Amino acid sequence: MADARPTPHRLRIDAGGVHLAGLVVLPVTAVRGALLVCHGAGSRKENHVIMAEQAAAAGLASLVFDFRGHGESDGVMDHEAGHDVPAAAAALRAAADPPWLAARGSSLGAYWLLRAAQAEPDTFRSLVLLCPADEHSLLSGLDRFAGWTPAGQAGPRTTALDAPTLHTPALDIPALDTPPGMPPRLSAAGAGSPHGRFDVPRLRALWQSTDIFRSASGLQRVLLAHARNDEDVPFSVSERLLTALSPPRRLIALPRGGHKAAQRSPLVAQATIEWTLDHGR
Repeated sequence: MADARPTPHRLRIDAGGVHLAGLVVLPVTAVRGALLVCHGAGSRKENHVIMAEQAAAAGLASLVFDFRGHGESDGVMDHEAGHDVPAAAAALRAAADPPWLAARGSSLGAYWLLRAAQAEPDTFRSLVLLCPADEHSLLSGLDRFAGWTPAGQAGPRTTALDAPTLHTPALDIPALDTPPGMPPRLSAAGAGSPHGRFDVPRLRALWQSTDIFRSASGLQRVLLAHARNDEDVPFSVSERLLTALSPPRRLIALPRGGHKAAQRSPLVAQATIEWTLDHGR
């Protein structure tokens, strides 16, 4: 008899009136805790399902979701996206009833995760941040994104804000507690590309007024992972964050692989699960 495998289920999330699409993966055994997984700019939840399944195999309920302006979620990525992480955390708690929550975020997802952890420090027992994007890197990427051109034409190089998503097939996934209605709501203010919808002026104003290092100051139980040759977010960002954090903290330095190295690393995936379980006790 084959071993039972955790199955993703669709979940709808209300983030301040914006509908977000999520996939929740529940373990087949007792829930030991829960892991919220936050993708980066230009990505989508399907690119992180493997992490959610690995977490579920370790007894962790997990939720991957599309930030506003991404994937199957409504709206545009703007200054209100700070609502998305707390809303997703609440949805994961309601779906799995775990004894505690942890979270992992990549690039822009790590930025929003740090902001949420600063605002509500009791929400997450621990954090894992992959190549966390600071405001300087986000603003640089946003400037390139604002000049995005269709495929086949001259345009800016791929950045943390318009990185191509993996072309994954549609998943036949059953819904879990799906409420009716909530049609898509798109903003004309959003600059568009196949990889995300961004409100450039509002994001620029936000990132000129926030400080990721201040958000990280004093936070505990944070694991960082970053490639030394990251072309979009300098490795020095994680080094500086490490000094702002309080123990226990750790930085995994990957020698190569670029901006996506930490997300794709089996070593980092295993370290994510171990860190989450070790600090959930």
